[in-house]
Amino acid sequence: MKERTVKEKIVRWALDLLRFPTVTGREQLCADYLFEELHRLGMRVREQPVLGAGANILASRGEGGPWFVTHLDVYPPFDHPDPFRPKLEGDHIAGRGAVDTKGQIAALLAALSHTEEPVQVALVVDEEELGRGSEALEVPAGVEGAVVLEPTKLGIAIAEAGSVGLEILVRGKPAHGTTPWAGTSAIERAFSLYGRLLSAPFMAHRHPLFPKGAWVNLGRIEGGYDTMVVPPHCRMELDLGFAPGLSAHEVIRQTEEAMAEAERIFVTDAWEPWETEKEAKVVQILMRAYEAALGRKAVFTGMSSWTDAANIVRKGVPAVVFGAGDLAVAHTWHEAVSIAELEALAQVLVALIRLWPRG
Repeated sequence: MKERTVKEKIVRWALDLLRFPTVTGREQLCADYLFEELHRLGMRVREQPVLGAGANILASRGEGGPWFVTHLDVYPPFDHPDPFRPKLEGDHIAGRGAVDTKGQIAALLAALSHTEEPVQVALVVDEEELGRGSEALEVPAGVEGAVVLEPTKLGIAIAEAGSVGLEILVRGKPAHGTTPWAGTSAIERAFSLYGRLLSAPFMAHRHPLFPKGAWVNLGRIEGGYDTMVVPPHCRMELDLGFAPGLSAHEVIRQTEEAMAEAERIFVTDAWEPWETEKEAKVVQILMRAYEAALGRKAVFTGMSSWTDAANIVRKGVPAVVFGAGDLAVAHTWHEAVSIAELEALAQVLVALIRLWPRG
């Protein structure tokens, strides 16, 4: 039988993986498939139980080498009409998880199929919710650096933004809808407080790898009853992102100050930003691999989203985030990734595995 090209391998693996509806909590649906594929590639494979979240898939070849980490779960499709029937759209693969991160896994499998050197792999659960999969990981023997596969447009992300999740409750005063002057709209008050938050000092913080500075996503707002009642209550859910140089504690303090008139402020999540030195082994070898494989200078960038790298860095392992595709299309109806970019990713990973010093 004719040997498949790297492109053909990536397309086959990506389309196969995208058909599994592995929303968080259902990652086990693709476990048997990945066990078989990793075994065929000469890897030692085992499961690692994760309390309350299923099991990670751990694979190894030899001892040491680069440590590749990415996740099995995909973001919920919500109202997506056909999320788990992937499509080829010209030079792109489309479907839920194409870029986040089934396409990355397909490129990794292709790289493993073209190398024999030591390498460690962790395919983890629960990234899209609580990150319990990467939190449960133990650092493999001999590992000195990790590459977390997420979409970065093939930029080498040596820093990751911190984040704070918030739920804000705002009270108003009800009145008949045709006499709004007799009441106080909780929804209008909520928007006023939101505007104050956008003017908080942390929003002006800048970092070379995060040119847009800090940001706020008002992901959900709900309140009131109908148009005939001035809304007496409103609830907002927000996600705040901020670059290294700020702490979650400081961002929360400024948020509470800006929104002091809210009825309640609940902090639902808080993560510190991190940054890896350019001189770190994993950064230097990935940079060399990039330039050797693609014949152009590597570009450094920052990762705006939380990734499993946050837990890896907490374990004392220098990490970078690296992968094909655009983060902006993840979690959307038009999630897709370029096959050519996945090929380029596979080529860089091959070079990285081969360049990594042994011993």
